[in-house]
Amino acid sequence: MYLKDLPAHHAVLIVHHNRKEIGSLLWEELGTTPSMHKFVDQAVFDIDTARELIVWANTPYHEPRFAIVSFHTATLPAQNAMLKVLEESSEGVRFVLVTSNKEHLLETVISRMRFFVPDKKETISSLAQEFLETNPSSRMKLKGIVELLGQEDEEGRKDREAIRAFILGLINTLSRNTKIPKKYIKEAFVMASYVGDPSTSGKTIVEYLSFLLPKCDTIA
Repeated sequence: MYLKDLPAHHAVLIVHHNRKEIGSLLWEELGTTPSMHKFVDQAVFDIDTARELIVWANTPYHEPRFAIVSFHTATLPAQNAMLKVLEESSEGVRFVLVTSNKEHLLETVISRMRFFVPDKKETISSLAQEFLETNPSSRMKLKGIVELLGQEDEEGRKDREAIRAFILGLINTLSRNTKIPKKYIKEAFVMASYVGDPSTSGKTIVEYLSFLLPKCDTIA
C-alpha cells in the first residue's frame, strides 16, 4: 500500500487486522523529518494524544503534512475532540487513521472520513506474515485467521479459495526467507492442493500448518 493509492481526501480511514504494519509502511514511505509529519502508534488512542494532534494540525506550516495514526481502540473523549479537525483540517494537512477495530469508532467520526479498503492480495500477504511471526500455539486465535475461516463464498459455502490464497501467501513469504528449510514449503504446497477437496476441512488444514510451520524469527 502506498499513500498515492489513498483517496484524495483530507481524512482517510483504513481498517486492517494488521494495523501496526500498515501504519509503519505508510510512515516509512514519508521518509522525512518527524517535525513535519506526525506518526502515532497506540493500542488506545487517548485524549492527550488527540490534543497533541490538534495543536500540530493547527500550527501553520508551508508544506503539506500527513498524520499517520494507528490504533486498536480510541477513547470517546479522544474521538469527540478529533471531530472538528477531521471535518475541517487546516490547508495541506491530511489524516490517515489505521485501526483494527472499526466497531469502536463513533459514527460521527466515520462519517467525516473516506473509507479505504486495502488490496485483497496485500491483505493476504500481511496475514501470512503475521501468522508466521506468531507463536504456533496462538496462530489460530489471530483475528485475521478467525475471519478467514469464517468467510463464505457467494453461494454461502466456506470460502476455500480464500484459504488457498492464504496458503499460497504463506508459501510466498516462506520462499523469500533463505533460512527456511525447503521441507516446510513443500508441505505447504501439498496442503494447498488439498483445499479444493470437499471432503477436507479448511480449518483443519490451516490448523495443521499452524503447528507445522516454525515461528519465522526462531529459524536458524
